[in-house]
Amino acid sequence: MDYSAQPFAQVQPRRAVDAIMKQIRDRIQSNELRPGQKLPAERLLAEQMGVSRNTVREAIRMLEVSGLVTLKKGATGGAFLNDSNTAALSQNIRDGINLNQYDATDLIDVRLVLETYAVERACLHATDEEIDELAAIARQSKLAESSEPSYEHRLVLHMDFHRKLATFAHNRVLEVLTEPLLEMTRQFHLKSGPAAGMETHELRARLVQAIRDRDSEAATTVLAEHFTALQDRLLAVTLHS
Repeated sequence: MDYSAQPFAQVQPRRAVDAIMKQIRDRIQSNELRPGQKLPAERLLAEQMGVSRNTVREAIRMLEVSGLVTLKKGATGGAFLNDSNTAALSQNIRDGINLNQYDATDLIDVRLVLETYAVERACLHATDEEIDELAAIARQSKLAESSEPSYEHRLVLHMDFHRKLATFAHNRVLEVLTEPLLEMTRQFHLKSGPAAGMETHELRARLVQAIRDRDSEAATTVLAEHFTALQDRLLAVTLHS
């Protein structure tokens, strides 16, 4: 059977849903439960934990909302642990944006720290082929500035550049953290509208060249210039919104 043979412990009914979720999270944390693995059936979990199947079902639904599991229907269905909960994390960030929990300064500060690390790692670990791919995205983005009328479509290329930069740093945790931050940036940009112009593309070309030269000092300097300009634009939007 595709789950741990160790029975789950019984829980107290008053906060049974929270207790069920904690046990499952703890087993994920300890690697006893792994990505792609199927959880025990509702009936078995209910018996082991001393609760109703409805209580188990509610806990699993909460885990689905949090992005930890996916529910599949059919004879081979059930609750399966996700390989990644990046999408759910991004959704939580988007919800926070809608509640005005974040501002442009917070966003830029964190992105600058993470992407400075990404650039330093890319200078050390990115392959020549990966740097070529980064350069190709930069060229596409520059070309789209004059050929693509939809700003939302141009923004996809802008975000993809930074997403690839995180990927080519070869640190999986960095990739996961970067994704929701890029979604925050995209939301701010959609509010501000197109304002970057060719300055962004010139800085991006310099950044790619510095990475190609394996010059981390030059690369981080260019990145800081880029984020200073970005912060100025986003702050202007915040002040006028």
